[in-house]
Amino acid sequence: MKHLKSICLGLTLLIAWLPVQAASPVDQWLSSSEPKLTLNEKTEWKFAHPAPPASHLPPVWQKGFDWLQAKTGDAFQLKVYGSGALYGMAGGFKAIRAGIADYGTCYTVTEATGFELYKTFHLPHVAPANPYLTARIINELMATRLKAEFNRQGVYPAHVMPLRPLSLMSKEAIRVPEDLRGKKILSYMNAPGAAEALGYSEVNVPFPEIYSALQQGLIDVVVWIDMGFIPFKIYEQAKFYTAINIAPATIETCFNRTSFDRLEGPLKQLVYDTQQKIGISVVEATEKFASSARDTFVKNGVEIIELGNEQQALWKKAFEPSVEQWMQRCEQAGKDCRSLVTEIKQLEKKYSGLSDQELIRLAIEDPVQGIIEF
Repeated sequence: MKHLKSICLGLTLLIAWLPVQAASPVDQWLSSSEPKLTLNEKTEWKFAHPAPPASHLPPVWQKGFDWLQAKTGDAFQLKVYGSGALYGMAGGFKAIRAGIADYGTCYTVTEATGFELYKTFHLPHVAPANPYLTARIINELMATRLKAEFNRQGVYPAHVMPLRPLSLMSKEAIRVPEDLRGKKILSYMNAPGAAEALGYSEVNVPFPEIYSALQQGLIDVVVWIDMGFIPFKIYEQAKFYTAINIAPATIETCFNRTSFDRLEGPLKQLVYDTQQKIGISVVEATEKFASSARDTFVKNGVEIIELGNEQQALWKKAFEPSVEQWMQRCEQAGKDCRSLVTEIKQLEKKYSGLSDQELIRLAIEDPVQGIIEF
């Protein structure tokens, strides 16, 4: 858990490396000429986030905001405050609840308690490896079970952006869990007790120092995401990439409840539906980056270790004690994470037959209802 706070900063910084999106259902949505929504009054909101000016995440957001503004004939506008101008990485829930911003990022990983159900998605091998699928599942469960954890913080959940699951890069080949024994690992996964169970030691290293830490032998393995491996050139020091697909990282946003409640009825529905469209557009952008990352690895002499079914089963089994430890912690908090895992698997089965493009269209054309009751 101690490393999860660090990954938030990395996500907002590393998104700067995302490529420009090609034509897709997202582009079709953004370019659609639908009839404008007629409103009785003008509304201006503040949207806040900590991403730096160089980041490509704000432009993805901005496209959605521009669509909203155009859809309302400029009656609804969002003024964006970035780079932590209104609040920092860990201040989202408090700031949005207090009305410092009407809407913005609210990272659950910066909260020590209160999100036991939601953070179950961050456990090893609980969520699907496909972030498009994870996005749909999170929204379905947000409407039934997860929203209560956000509501108790005095906010409404807006949109969630799951990213491709964590993998690892190493100086020596890592093929099975036993290969981690004795290794010094920089890890951004939520896996309580895993270090003791698998026999490795965790080392906490700031982002700018990861490269030199590998170079100097202070760490042997980095468990991270492609958006970290590429810009920080981890591939120059770690020549093995193992696609363990352990768990997704997520970025969350929230609404100030009073601000949302004051919107006119038709505008409430429009703002609500647009959230899942914006969320899936970020997922699409990060997936395109991941596809190009493999080419970079290969060009730089990295061996990509793909795991077969038997090897994947070994990794899942190795982390089962960590998942069980979280289940017990969840029960101590008075929540039932075990049944949530069951629901995740049921929804994965329900939607697993859909292609990525179909999942994108589902988010755009049929967003899950009930996350906010109005």
